[in-house]
Amino acid sequence: MRGAGWRFWGLCACAGVLSILTGCASVTHGTTQSLKVETLTPDGKTVEGAECRLSNDKGDALTQSGQSVLVRRSGANLRVECTQAGLPPATGQAVSRVNAGMVGNIVVGGVIGAAIDVGSGAGYNYPSWMRLVFGEERSYDRSTQQGDQPVAGVVQGATRLAAASKPAGDAPVAQRKAEPAEGVRPPPAALAPATPPVAAAPAQPAVATAASSPSRVSLDDLNALLPARK
Repeated sequence: MRGAGWRFWGLCACAGVLSILTGCASVTHGTTQSLKVETLTPDGKTVEGAECRLSNDKGDALTQSGQSVLVRRSGANLRVECTQAGLPPATGQAVSRVNAGMVGNIVVGGVIGAAIDVGSGAGYNYPSWMRLVFGEERSYDRSTQQGDQPVAGVVQGATRLAAASKPAGDAPVAQRKAEPAEGVRPPPAALAPATPPVAAAPAQPAVATAASSPSRVSLDDLNALLPARK
């Protein structure tokens, strides 16, 4: 009996040391947590399939609204952002709270076990179910969650739909000129039709400025016309 008793207490001591070295919360809760994200319109209609990103100091996780995703536990708050075409983003911050495993480890394991749970993040919980609203930024506190019911959160601000960015250096449409494709010569510019030559008016005959004077007849010419004397 005495030998069996020593073995029992030895096993208990080993279990206690192991729980201290590994962290009680790390064993009971693990270092990841499953979260469900829902998205709603401002009038309360559910929107499924929105792209959601969950981020903390341990890393990022991607999912779609209406589904659950595993995130790394951490003492830091969790940033959540969901986007859907045509709607302003839905954003939120999940507040991290100490879980029961962490409290038990402080009581049983002391400072060493608590430090392990803090470093691994296993000693913290986020709200397990959050409802985000497009156009709003909300805060979700684990301490306000009732059982496994969704947390509506507290409105912290508003979000806006990002304006479509205009490509840099893009000239106005009116100022753009189509450039010919490589290897294709542009057509020659259209030439104005040639003006047909105008026929020159026929030259007018020169007008005599003075009247023609009659030719003179000499006396010798007259004598030649007379019959010869006998």
